[in-house]
Amino acid sequence: MLAQQDQTQGRIEVTNDSIIDSIAASCINATATSSPSSDVKIPRVPIMVREKDDYEKYYVPKVVSIGPYHFGKPKLQSVEKLKPVFAMKLLENKETLRRLYNKLGEPQMVQDLRSYYEEDSTTMFCNKEFTKMMLLDVCFILYYIQFVYLGNPEDCGGLSNHQIVFVHQDLFLLENQIPYKVLIEVAKLLDLDKQNSISLFFYTSSFVKHWWPKRNWLTSIISHIRYPKKPKFESGNHLLEVLHRGLTEYSKAPKHRSAFRNNFMLNFRNVNELVDVGIQFKPSGSLSLSSVEFSKGWLRFSAHVKLPRITVDDSTKHMLFNMMAYEMCLNSVDHAWVTSYVCLLDSLIDRPEDVKILRKAWVLETSLGSDEEVAKLFNEIAIDLVPNNWTYLETKFKIQEHYESWSNTLFSELKNEYFKSPWAIFALLGALIALFLSGAQTYYTRWSPKGECDDLCMMLKKNPHL
Repeated sequence: MLAQQDQTQGRIEVTNDSIIDSIAASCINATATSSPSSDVKIPRVPIMVREKDDYEKYYVPKVVSIGPYHFGKPKLQSVEKLKPVFAMKLLENKETLRRLYNKLGEPQMVQDLRSYYEEDSTTMFCNKEFTKMMLLDVCFILYYIQFVYLGNPEDCGGLSNHQIVFVHQDLFLLENQIPYKVLIEVAKLLDLDKQNSISLFFYTSSFVKHWWPKRNWLTSIISHIRYPKKPKFESGNHLLEVLHRGLTEYSKAPKHRSAFRNNFMLNFRNVNELVDVGIQFKPSGSLSLSSVEFSKGWLRFSAHVKLPRITVDDSTKHMLFNMMAYEMCLNSVDHAWVTSYVCLLDSLIDRPEDVKILRKAWVLETSLGSDEEVAKLFNEIAIDLVPNNWTYLETKFKIQEHYESWSNTLFSELKNEYFKSPWAIFALLGALIALFLSGAQTYYTRWSPKGECDDLCMMLKKNPHL
């Protein structure tokens, strides 16, 4: 009946087998094309992020283009004209320039470098133009690191102070990258990195900072005190990925994933509520984002939460947005450490008072105008984020367990009721002393031991005529 109806409407009869085959073929095609960025080593920002209004503000370079994605934009031409100047200052002579150009222009090298980018982004460049772009970009980055960022400010090569600030920010944008191996190979070829300046560049560019404890005579004597390990900024496809790997070097997904713990709910709202139940915050002293720890104190109602120390300034938001966009391209929640850490901070920071507590504990170091701006920053960044449910699960569970403990709830009530002013403390102490004295008097009245004259007194009471 259905076949007849299809034929009367001029349609070709569709069999059950053809429908099954079309579904299976569609599944294969969808699997092959569902994540085009997964095979691209320097991907574009995901389409869902590019459609947002703030794409131009946080993901597009302000002064310099690196790589093909934003090459040729009119607003970037002033610094583009300085790239040949930087190249000649770095290479010093035309012979070195020719040798480097020939090295990067080898057919196999060009093909390999093109494969780092999305295919449609390099087709407009012939091999010679593409090689020139790679050469000028790598020389620009190396000169900036060696002589502008870590060197003498007088060697800025024509960059203004305003441009220098934005160049550093632009070098860590996801869509503004060149293959990292080119930078390393050129640095080796020119023998530029004798002082490990590239590693120092990453170390100082990180938004996660070391916290070094104050040294005293005891820590000076004890030689086995463990100071934080410096991360290794060595491997990656581009600058942003190398920095990301350095910050997540020791980060591993938890091995045991309890379904029970995954289903528990967090009902604390901010840092202030956790401080009320005796939880104090400290810097972890590590550059790894996995270094989040919960530990009990000496008293039952006290505990400590250690968090990586974060620097918050005008460039932090750009760095976080681009690292989270990079994590989205990985298509793996086990690597979404930056996203999960931002969500963790968002769950702790609700008001400026929460920022103040973390700032005084040296967990946050900020150069922004006010604590309110910092609180607003993290609340805005965390919008629409989906963290990995397993990241920091054990720490969150322990915090919630401590928060719900009856003894900590009692401690919180006493603290809020009596410890708000010195007069309330004195009144509480007076009441406790009076209660203690009253109990002591009752005890000695009822159960005091017999004295030597107790028998005499009893006899006189029984014989009052004596």
